[in-house]
Amino acid sequence: MVEIEGLPLQPDLSYIEHPVKILDEKERVTRNKVVKFYKVQWQNHLEDEATWEQESYILEHYPHLLPEVSR
Repeated sequence: MVEIEGLPLQPDLSYIEHPVKILDEKERVTRNKVVKFYKVQWQNHLEDEATWEQESYILEHYPHLLPEVSR
């Protein structure tokens, strides 16, 4: 594994991102269901570069980020 500016790079020059914190949440309502989204700030990125992720993805991969109430 190679490191460039503190980022441990994989042989294919990719690196693993880890979420830092939840910045916001919102719900999208369709005809049949409500889908909850969380705005996630990722390691090595600024708040401006945060992405919206579905609650199901966060629960599956990073359940420690969500408050106990939403589970």
